Amino acid sequence: MTRQTECRNGCGRILEWDNNQPGKYKFVEAATGQLHKCPNYVSKSSQQFEQNKTMYAGPQQNKMEKDLADLGVWKDGAELRIQELEREANRFIELTDAIAKELKIRSFKTASELDAEIPDESTN
Repeated sequence: MTRQTECRNGCGRILEWDNNQPGKYKFVEAATGQLHKCPNYVSKSSQQFEQNKTMYAGPQQNKMEKDLADLGVWKDGAELRIQELEREANRFIELTDAIAKELKIRSFKTASELDAEIPDESTN
Protein backbone atom coordinates (compact mmCIF):
# COMPACT_ATOMS: atom_id res chain seq x y z
CA MET A 1 0.00 0.00 0.00
CA THR A 2 1.35 3.38 -0.93
CA ARG A 3 1.41 6.33 1.42
CA GLN A 4 -1.55 8.64 1.07
CA THR A 5 -1.54 12.40 1.63
CA GLU A 6 -3.92 15.28 1.16
CA CYS A 7 -3.29 17.70 -1.71
CA ARG A 8 -1.07 20.58 -0.56
CA ASN A 9 -2.98 23.09 -2.67
CA GLY A 10 -6.14 22.66 -0.60
CA CYS A 11 -8.47 20.95 -3.07
CA GLY A 12 -9.23 18.22 -0.51
CA ARG A 13 -8.37 15.21 -2.66
CA ILE A 14 -6.39 12.29 -1.27
CA LEU A 15 -3.28 11.54 -3.32
CA GLU A 16 -0.84 8.66 -3.66
CA TRP A 17 2.72 8.70 -4.97
CA ASP A 18 3.00 6.54 -8.10
CA ASN A 19 6.45 5.60 -9.42
CA ASN A 20 4.91 4.02 -12.54
CA GLN A 21 3.69 7.37 -13.92
CA PRO A 22 5.91 8.98 -16.58
CA GLY A 23 6.98 12.60 -16.18
CA LYS A 24 7.76 14.98 -13.37
CA TYR A 25 4.56 14.83 -11.32
CA LYS A 26 3.74 11.40 -9.98
CA PHE A 27 0.78 12.05 -7.72
CA VAL A 28 -2.39 10.18 -8.61
CA GLU A 29 -5.79 10.51 -7.01
CA ALA A 30 -6.41 7.62 -4.64
CA ALA A 31 -10.08 7.26 -5.65
CA THR A 32 -9.58 7.18 -9.44
CA GLY A 33 -5.92 6.26 -9.99
CA GLN A 34 -5.67 9.13 -12.49
CA LEU A 35 -2.89 11.72 -12.56
CA HIS A 36 -3.87 14.58 -10.20
CA LYS A 37 -4.43 17.94 -11.89
CA CYS A 38 -5.29 20.23 -9.02
CA PRO A 39 -7.84 22.95 -9.81
CA ASN A 40 -6.22 25.15 -7.12
CA TYR A 41 -2.72 25.01 -8.60
CA VAL A 42 -1.47 28.37 -9.85
CA SER A 43 1.69 28.48 -11.91
CA LYS A 44 4.16 31.21 -11.01
CA SER A 45 5.36 33.16 -14.00
CA SER A 46 8.84 34.61 -14.28
CA GLN A 47 7.26 38.09 -14.19
CA GLN A 48 5.81 37.33 -10.75
CA PHE A 49 9.19 36.04 -9.66
CA GLU A 50 11.00 39.21 -10.75
CA GLN A 51 8.29 41.37 -9.15
CA ASN A 52 8.60 39.53 -5.85
CA LYS A 53 12.38 39.63 -6.06
CA THR A 54 12.47 43.43 -6.37
CA MET A 55 9.72 43.92 -3.79
CA TYR A 56 11.40 41.81 -1.08
CA ALA A 57 15.09 42.44 -1.85
CA GLY A 58 15.29 45.90 -0.24
CA PRO A 59 13.89 45.16 3.21
CA GLN A 60 15.73 41.84 3.38
CA GLN A 61 19.04 43.50 2.48
CA ASN A 62 18.53 46.25 5.07
CA LYS A 63 17.71 43.68 7.75
CA MET A 64 20.83 41.69 6.89
CA GLU A 65 23.02 44.80 7.10
CA LYS A 66 21.50 45.70 10.49
CA ASP A 67 21.99 42.15 11.76
CA LEU A 68 25.63 42.21 10.65
CA ALA A 69 26.16 45.57 12.37
CA ASP A 70 24.58 44.20 15.56
CA LEU A 71 26.90 41.19 15.38
CA GLY A 72 29.88 43.54 15.06
CA VAL A 73 28.82 45.42 18.20
CA TRP A 74 28.23 42.16 20.02
CA LYS A 75 31.63 40.86 18.89
CA ASP A 76 33.38 44.01 20.15
CA GLY A 77 31.60 43.71 23.50
CA ALA A 78 32.51 40.04 23.72
CA GLU A 79 36.17 40.76 22.98
CA LEU A 80 36.25 43.39 25.74
CA ARG A 81 34.65 40.95 28.17
CA ILE A 82 37.19 38.27 27.24
CA GLN A 83 40.05 40.70 27.92
CA GLU A 84 38.48 41.61 31.28
CA LEU A 85 38.13 37.92 32.22
CA GLU A 86 41.74 37.25 31.20
CA ARG A 87 42.91 40.08 33.51
CA GLU A 88 40.82 38.67 36.37
CA ALA A 89 42.17 35.17 35.74
CA ASN A 90 45.77 36.44 35.74
CA ARG A 91 45.16 38.32 39.01
CA PHE A 92 43.63 35.17 40.53
CA ILE A 93 46.69 33.16 39.44
CA GLU A 94 49.02 35.75 40.99
CA LEU A 95 47.10 35.64 44.29
CA THR A 96 47.07 31.84 44.28
CA ASP A 97 50.82 31.77 43.67
CA ALA A 98 51.40 34.27 46.50
CA ILE A 99 49.29 32.19 48.90
CA ALA A 100 51.11 28.99 47.89
CA LYS A 101 54.48 30.68 48.40
CA GLU A 102 53.46 31.98 51.85
CA LEU A 103 52.16 28.54 52.86
CA LYS A 104 55.42 26.95 51.76
CA ILE A 105 57.40 29.40 53.89
CA ARG A 106 55.17 29.02 56.95
CA SER A 107 55.03 25.25 56.79
CA PHE A 108 58.70 25.02 57.88
CA LYS A 109 58.34 27.40 60.84
CA THR A 110 57.61 26.31 64.37
CA ALA A 111 54.52 27.46 66.24
CA SER A 112 56.57 29.86 68.41
CA GLU A 113 58.11 31.46 65.29
CA LEU A 114 54.67 31.92 63.77
CA ASP A 115 53.35 33.41 67.05
CA ALA A 116 56.23 35.89 67.07
CA GLU A 117 55.17 37.17 63.62
CA ILE A 118 51.63 37.96 64.76
CA PRO A 119 51.49 41.57 66.02
CA ASP A 120 50.33 42.01 69.60
CA GLU A 121 47.07 43.99 69.65
CA SER A 122 47.64 45.23 73.21
CA THR A 123 50.69 47.29 72.16
CA ASN A 124 48.73 49.33 69.60
